[in-house]
Amino acid sequence: MKKKIIGVVSALVLVVILATCLAACNPYKWNGIGGGDASADVVSNGGYVVKQGNYLYYINGYEGTGGENNEWGTPVKQSIVRSEIREDGTIDNASTKVVVPKIIYNSSAKGGFAIYGEWIYYATPNNDRDKTGTASTTDTDFMRTKIDASVTQRLGKINVRNAEYLFTPTRVLYYSSNKINYIDFSGMKTDKNIDNAKGAKDGELVEDQVSSVAWNMNSDTIYYTRTVTGENSYKNYNELCSVKVDGSDQKVLATENTFVSEGGQPQNEPQNVFKYTLRDMYLEEDNSTTLYYTATYYLNDTDNMAGLYMAKASDIKGTRKQLNTIGSSTLYALGYNEGALAYNSASVYCLYDGTLATAQNPVQVTDTSQTVWFVDQKAGLAYITKSSSASELTAVSYKTPGNMTSIISEGIKVDWLRLDFVVDGDQLYFYFFATNDSNLMHMINVKTFDKEAEDEEGNKAESTYVGFEKEEDEEEDK
Repeated sequence: MKKKIIGVVSALVLVVILATCLAACNPYKWNGIGGGDASADVVSNGGYVVKQGNYLYYINGYEGTGGENNEWGTPVKQSIVRSEIREDGTIDNASTKVVVPKIIYNSSAKGGFAIYGEWIYYATPNNDRDKTGTASTTDTDFMRTKIDASVTQRLGKINVRNAEYLFTPTRVLYYSSNKINYIDFSGMKTDKNIDNAKGAKDGELVEDQVSSVAWNMNSDTIYYTRTVTGENSYKNYNELCSVKVDGSDQKVLATENTFVSEGGQPQNEPQNVFKYTLRDMYLEEDNSTTLYYTATYYLNDTDNMAGLYMAKASDIKGTRKQLNTIGSSTLYALGYNEGALAYNSASVYCLYDGTLATAQNPVQVTDTSQTVWFVDQKAGLAYITKSSSASELTAVSYKTPGNMTSIISEGIKVDWLRLDFVVDGDQLYFYFFATNDSNLMHMINVKTFDKEAEDEEGNKAESTYVGFEKEEDEEEDK
């Protein structure tokens, strides 16, 4: 009988000892691990796996929401670790080292961490203690650590653990309490550990009553909707706006009269006066942005759904396409030319491409209780799991539905961050927390994995564990 033993016990003991001895003089003292490639391209910012050059940085499994066991130097599981990537794309577990010995967690499924140059940016539960010795259960720290673990800095603290946030090379933006706030750390020194956010500045990027946001770590522009205040607050519309992450170039993209006929008056065309809710954004190959939003209008003393739309951010009126009339809030954006995979009235993903044909009679892609996590548009494949019980990853052709292929049959944790798919050249790697292995990180190469393959002992192929080396101890079954 084989028994797998996780070989991190000695590492855990070591980091606890280091933390105890060094915390008093330096709260972020840590052994530098060398290596890293700050000049390399970064792939997959914003999830739980980030590739930079020949290194993979990732959250080392899932333990929980943080709690009191989040002192610097204590966590190993759910910390950020780094492994080297071999030439064949596999991970060298023997090279794995802890870079950020803190629990990485925020309850927003849109969280994750990011790398810009030599810095890793992340959110971690704040566990500062009050006068009674009780650790915080509500606050979040935004922090950064160099990719070689040599310097760590706290950038700032917020009083919630569910805010949507965005990392940029100079700022953290976060959306909470109907406002978009920022922490600007461009003035911080970069050569020493900092615990009190010295040199960082915070403020409000958008002071208005923000009702929805759409942003992407690969874009320097964010999009939002704001409620009308002041003398027009009684009117039934809001505004769709944009602003650069540094606060410049603020624009109104759509307002009360945007879709009113030329020469007409909003009060005479209530069906053309909208309240918008942003649902997603898509960065096109030509660097333009396509926005996805739902819209309602007020008529006969009630709010009416106009539908789900997409439009180029540069020309909301001139490029608007209606995807459907039901106003789907769950969707996977495919870009202006292809539309989106979005829920129909039965919560089934369908292909809506912006034509009247699919708006009225969409192509059904999934069954009920299934979630689309990633779409390979070149291959025309959507990768899905059953949302109620994620024990299998399946690929389905969204252009010719019915052609489904089971990729892997293993337990997959789906109730935290979005599942991470990393495109590397013509290869596609799937990383996930394996529920049948204590929620530790596993991976497969989607393009080459054959779940029906057997080893010499007749065992079916399984995903590969990613992390500290595991030792195998063989014993006879007595």
